[in-house]
This record gives sequence, structure tokens and C-alpha cells, in this order.
Amino acid sequence: MIHKTILLIVIFLAGQLILPIYAQSAPEQAPPGNSAYTHGYADVRILDAYFGYPGQKMEAQPGDKNVPFTMEFANVGDEDITGINGLLDLPAQFSSATSAGGLIAADNTQTAPAGDSFALTFYLNVDKSLIIHDYSGTVELTYSVVREVGLRQVYFDFSFKLTGKGLLNMKADDSFLQPASNNLVTVQVSNTGTTSLNDVDITLNPQLNSSDTDNLQNVVIDQHHWNIGNVPAGSSNSYSFNIFVTQDLAEQTIHLPFAVTYFDGQGNEISDTRIVDLIVGPATTSIIKLSTPSYIMMGVMQNLTLGLQNTSPSKISDMSITLASNSSDFKILQDNKWFIPEIDPLENNTIQIPVFADQNIQSDAVNFVVDMQYTKDGTTVIETQNFATYIRPVIDISIFGVQSQEIAGQQNIIGNVLNQGNILGQFGQVTVDPVENSTIKESYEYMGDLDTDAPTPFNVPVVSTTGGPLSGDQKVLVTLTYKDTLLEPHTITQVDTVSFGAPAPQSNGEFSQLQPVILVAIAAGIGGIIFKIKKKPKIPLVAEKKQEIT
Repeated sequence: MIHKTILLIVIFLAGQLILPIYAQSAPEQAPPGNSAYTHGYADVRILDAYFGYPGQKMEAQPGDKNVPFTMEFANVGDEDITGINGLLDLPAQFSSATSAGGLIAADNTQTAPAGDSFALTFYLNVDKSLIIHDYSGTVELTYSVVREVGLRQVYFDFSFKLTGKGLLNMKADDSFLQPASNNLVTVQVSNTGTTSLNDVDITLNPQLNSSDTDNLQNVVIDQHHWNIGNVPAGSSNSYSFNIFVTQDLAEQTIHLPFAVTYFDGQGNEISDTRIVDLIVGPATTSIIKLSTPSYIMMGVMQNLTLGLQNTSPSKISDMSITLASNSSDFKILQDNKWFIPEIDPLENNTIQIPVFADQNIQSDAVNFVVDMQYTKDGTTVIETQNFATYIRPVIDISIFGVQSQEIAGQQNIIGNVLNQGNILGQFGQVTVDPVENSTIKESYEYMGDLDTDAPTPFNVPVVSTTGGPLSGDQKVLVTLTYKDTLLEPHTITQVDTVSFGAPAPQSNGEFSQLQPVILVAIAAGIGGIIFKIKKKPKIPLVAEKKQEIT
């Protein structure tokens, strides 16, 4: 009895220990009503909302009509969805451009696979009373899940920006230029739009030229690139440069082409082109017409030739001239005053002015002031004229050492190009052409820059028009082409006689052709001798024996 009582107590205590453990490990049951079908669905997420088409944002401003407005979503569920429809709830100033009932709706007829994104594009009218600002809205999204009956409906709150539009314009503050002078030009970049133009970058691009900009070859501009930063809506910024125009451009219009890049209100990089027109004024009305050099060589002593023409029907006399430059690096190597006794009507005269241009003003335009005093019809006349000239580096090219040489089994014409100037030549190319009875085919080699430090070698592979190796003396025309700092082409030609040595001996070849004939003849002779030996009669042994018996 005692044993039974103890057993019951043990069983009771064990139950008290096991039941709490079982109660803790049992799965928790979801309370009624908390299933996935009574909560918002988590299989679609909103990614972005902006004006424009999918992947192509665009600016929009108050007053725009029929503007695309795109909303991007992602299907983050485990199943594909289809039958996607959207309905927008926006502030009252945004209205539908496609629906007469006022509902801003869009649909996507394609299936959105699980893990992929999809978009809905609505079309809006933007009331002109709105301001550039951030706005918020709500979108109702209705769709079906593949292999599931019924529709799902979700709502998303979102914000978007009415960006405004930037509008870029460019024009010169003063579009009139003085011929034969260095003119300072300031170009104004204005934004008449409703949002900022960001990081505006401008490049002078002559490659954009057309028939209207052919006269750019007579223009020198000291800068070609400008970054003017941001241009806020309704404001302007500017950049400046110096432009030198020759006397030949008097009374012409110069169309300067500029490439412009900037970032709009959506962060898109915009590339555009603009033309700035500049008008060159008439030539001077003075009776003294100056003839000035278009350029002066840099780093060499030379004469600046200044021409003077009396364009009046009266003689001028007792003419004194003073010349001064605006650059301390341009030296006039004697007293800068000259005297001319007289110049007859419609006659010319010149003065030679020894000058030196330092390398510090390489590729610059230097301004000069010419003060003149003379007597005309008994009256003393004092006048001042201005002109400018371009400081051009020296390129002094010669060709020497033209000869033949075999390189890696290939016949070549080699030589050297020597530039004794003070700046390199660009885009050098050597061409070899046959002259008179030469059998060389035309060949060429691109050399690139022709530096001033040492001779630049060239080797032009050549072949014969006959197909065989070249031999003997060959007369050739060597042509060197290159461009200077203004990218003007230059050509140097010279005729050279190049020796390729004596013709290769042909005896080995002839012997190799006669060798089989000789071998056949020898074999035939040996065969004939053997044949005769075989035909010689032999004395029978029996007959010899009979003679011995007798």
C-alpha cells in the first residue's frame, strides 16, 4: 500500500514538470481575423514618381498640357501579377489630359514577373497657377495575382517635384568688332526659364561650322573653353574672350558656334549648340590706309613691313609716324619714329621696322597704335590708327639623307626630317612617288609631330610595280606635308635618286633549270655504253676446246 502511494506521488510530480514544458513548445495559434487577406498586401512596392516616360525624366512647369507622369513599382512577391490598373489622387490643379470624367487613370497590359519592376504612365495638365515646388499624392493600384481568383487593391502615398524648365539664351553684349584689331567680347548667358541651369559648360567648336562660318579661318580667339557654373531662373552669367579679325573681314558677319552642356532640373545632362553673331565694322575712313602683316614670326629678328597708301586726290607731305605695341615682350629694335617727305595722290609707301617677338607671346595677338601727323592741302592733320597682328611660331623644315635600306627583308626608302624652327610641326606625313622611269609604287608613312630637338627619321616600305625586287637607281619624288599652329597645311617636295644596288645574279637559277637536262644526257650516255658492251659477240667455250684437241 505504501509502495502504491509513493508511485502515485512520483507520477503526479512528473506530470507537473512535463506539462509546462509541453505548453511552452506548442505552436502559437494566430488569433482569428489576422490572415494575409485582411491586411495590406506586401507584394508590390513603389519606387519612384516623376514627370517623363519610363527611364526618361523630363522637366515640367506650370501651364504645361498633356505631360507624361510616370510611376515605377516593383513586384516583390512570389507570383507574377497582371491586369495592373492605377488611379491617381493629386491636388486639384493637376488634371487628367485624357479622361473627360476627371479621373487620372492608367493601365499596364503586360504581366509583371515576380522580382521585376513595372511602370504606369499617366498624362496630366498642369495648371499655370501652380508654383515650382514639391507635391504629394496617392495612387490606388489594382491587379491580379496569377493562379489566384479575384483582385487585389493597394494604396501608396508618394511625393514628386514640379521642376520647372530652364531656357538658355546667348548673345554678345557688344556685337560690333573693329577690323584689324584685337577686340574684347563678352557673351551673356541668360536663363529665361523657371528653373536653374546647372554646371553650364561652353566650348568654342569650329567643327560645328557650316557655309555661314567659313570666315572663321581669318579669326584668332585666345580662349576656347569656359565653365560658368549655375545660372538661376530669371538671371544671367557671362564669359569673355579676345578676338582678332583681319582687315579682310570688314563689313562681314562672323557666326561663332558654341557647344553647350548643362544639367536640368531632373539631373539630366543636356547638350545643345548656340551661334553668337558678331558684326565687323567698316574699314577706317582715314585717307591713310595701312597695310599690316597678318602675322609676325616668333623668336627671330625680322622686319615688320608697314604699308601706307594715300587714298585722297591730294598730295600729303612732312609725314611723321610713331609706332608702339601693347606688349613688353614685343621689341622694336630702333627708334620708333619714322619720317616720309611726301606721298603722291593714290600712291603707296612702306617703312621697314626691325622687330623681335619673344616666345612668351607665342600664338598671341599683339595690338599696335600708329600715331601719324602730316600736311594736306596746307593743313596739319593728326590721326591715330590701330592694328593687331598674330605672333606665329617658326617651323623651318628640310629633308635630307634619302636612301635605300633593307629592314627585316623589306626594301625601304629612309631619310630624316629636320625642323630648325622653334615649335613642332603637326600631322607630318611622307609620301614617295615614282619619277620618270622609276618602277616604285606610290607609298607613304605617317610621322606625327615633327619636333625641334633632333631630326625625325622616316622609313617608307616600297615595292616594285613589276612584282620583283627593286634594283638599280630609282628616281623618286619625296613629299612632306604638315600643319602649323593655326592648322594650315604646308607641303615640301624634293626629287632624289635612290640606289638599290646591282640586280641579283641569275646563274644559280639558270643552272637549276639546266641541271635536269644535263643529268638526263649523262644518264643516256652511260646507258648507251652499257648497251654496246652487252651487244659485243662472245667466243664459245666449246670451239676453244676443239682447237686445243687438234
